[in-house]
Amino acid sequence: MSTIGILGCGWLGVPLGKYLQQLDYTVKGSRTSESGVVELQKKGIEGYCVVLEDDQALGLDTFLDQVDTLLISLPPKRPTSEVGYVRKIQLLLDASASYPIQRILFLSSTSVYGSRGNSYDETSPVVPETFSAKALVSSEQLLDEYPIPSVIVRLGGLIGVDRNPIYYLQGRTIPNPKGKINFIHQEDAVRGVATLVSHSELQGIFNLVAPHHPLREDYYLHMAQKVNLPVPEFNNEEARVRIIKGDKICRKTPFHYSVDNLLI
Repeated sequence: MSTIGILGCGWLGVPLGKYLQQLDYTVKGSRTSESGVVELQKKGIEGYCVVLEDDQALGLDTFLDQVDTLLISLPPKRPTSEVGYVRKIQLLLDASASYPIQRILFLSSTSVYGSRGNSYDETSPVVPETFSAKALVSSEQLLDEYPIPSVIVRLGGLIGVDRNPIYYLQGRTIPNPKGKINFIHQEDAVRGVATLVSHSELQGIFNLVAPHHPLREDYYLHMAQKVNLPVPEFNNEEARVRIIKGDKICRKTPFHYSVDNLLI
C-alpha cells in the first residue's frame, strides 16, 4: 500500500491516520512543534515537524519523502491573512512538485457556500463570506489548476465525543433557531476521507455532511440537556434554511454515514 502524508495531523488527522494504518497504509503526520511530534509518536504515528511560512517551509523535505498521497489538513487561522494562507498552500504545492506525489486531498469546509438559505451540493457556486472561507476557495482553485490529481473534501461542522459547539455557545444567544444543522461526526469524517483516499480513481469535490439535518433549536436544546448545561437562548429574528447535501460520496463509493441521527 502507499504512504499517506497528513499535513496538519490534529483532532481529525490522528484518528484518520490510525484508521488508515488499519487499512495497511503507511502514515506520516506533521505538527508544528517538537512536542507535537512526540505526541504523534506516542499515538503510534510517524511524526515530523513542519512549519509553513509565507516564504519558506521548514521540515517539508523529510516529511514528503516517500509520500504518494498528500492530505492537507491546515484550516486557516487568524492572525494569518487570506493572502498569507494561500501563499503557504502555493509554497507547499511548489515543493510537492519535486516529489513523486501522485494525488492530493485538501480538507476544505462547507462554509465556502456562504450562509444564505438554500440547498447546496458539489455543483453549487461558492459564495465565501468569511476570511477562512475566502482563503479556502482560493486554495481550492490552486489545487484545481495543479497538474497532480486532487480531491477537495468540504467538511460540515465537525463534532465528536469531545467536541461540540454547545460548549462555546454557552452564554451567547444562538441565531437562526429555525435553520438546519449541517454537521459531520468525527467517526464519519474519518471513514469518509479514508474512502476517498482508497478510491484513487476519484477526483473533484466531495461534501461530507451527515444526512440528518435537525432544526438548530432542537439540536442545541437536546445537546444542552444531554451534557447538563443551561438551556440556551435563541434569536428568533432570523430564518435561513441552509442544507448541505453530502450524498455524492454514497453514490460514487460504498460509503454510508453511520451517524445518521444527530439527536442521540
